[in-house]
Amino acid sequence: MDSENVPNLSDVTKKTKGRQKIEMKTIANKCSLQVTFSKHRTGVFKKASELATLCGVDLAVIMFSPNNHVYSFGSPNVDSVIQRYTTEGPPPLFTQDLNEAPCTMDEGELQAHLNCLSNQIDAEKQRVEDLNHLLMAAKDHIWWDVPIESMSNAQLEKYHKMLKEIKLKHMRHTHGE
Repeated sequence: MDSENVPNLSDVTKKTKGRQKIEMKTIANKCSLQVTFSKHRTGVFKKASELATLCGVDLAVIMFSPNNHVYSFGSPNVDSVIQRYTTEGPPPLFTQDLNEAPCTMDEGELQAHLNCLSNQIDAEKQRVEDLNHLLMAAKDHIWWDVPIESMSNAQLEKYHKMLKEIKLKHMRHTHGE
């Protein structure tokens, strides 16, 4: 072999940077953010599939992209996992006997459960507020149930005019006009 045709290894330079450590922070560029999400989404789904296969577990992964598109993966499928979770309910947080050695609770699980409970409380508060608005609106339409003593002068005048109109309509109806 000719020594002229063999490349000198000291002259060969790397064309890529190779695998480098990336600082964990939110990506500011929207285009780069979407590309990174797309690449990592497939990796997350692949790892979820491996976990489901290796450990024999049912799981569901639901992701919202930066553009608010929904992506999901489930084993056996997302619907069956969600149905199972909703019918059986979330697992209790503290199931151990207090006499046993304490176990370490995953902070992420506790935070997720706290967020779920907080969302439920917020939804119930909103429901109460909506019902109170409906009640207030209904009170304006059910004027005959409101005690006269609690009515303002403007309300009394309004209802007095309404009663006059009702009386006139009744008289016209009974006299055949």
